[in-house]
Amino acid sequence: MNHYKNSDGGATPKKFDATALASMGLDLIVGTVFSVQNAKKQRQLQEKIAKLSLEQQKQLEESLLKAQTELGRQRIMYQTLAVVNEQNLVDGRKNKQLILLGILGGGTLLLVAMAIFYKRS
Repeated sequence: MNHYKNSDGGATPKKFDATALASMGLDLIVGTVFSVQNAKKQRQLQEKIAKLSLEQQKQLEESLLKAQTELGRQRIMYQTLAVVNEQNLVDGRKNKQLILLGILGGGTLLLVAMAIFYKRS
């Protein structure tokens, strides 16, 4: 088997190493899983940033420019998103309260109208 010799002519080929193949396969699988998770987190972060108002985006950009490390930038982004989420929750709660108050007011008006109607008849 002359085609397996190196240029110096003395070395023989290495035998098949199943553990190396298994290790490479495991590295490939783990790397793929981590890259998929990172891509998913990045996409979610971009979606949340897209929902920010123009003023909030400007404030976020200014804070990110001032931050020196990647960790500091991530902390600022998540704090900003937490404030926005909290603001959305408060707004949602206020909307629900207004709807409930409207329903209560409508029910009260209906009861008063029924009372007046039955008192006349």
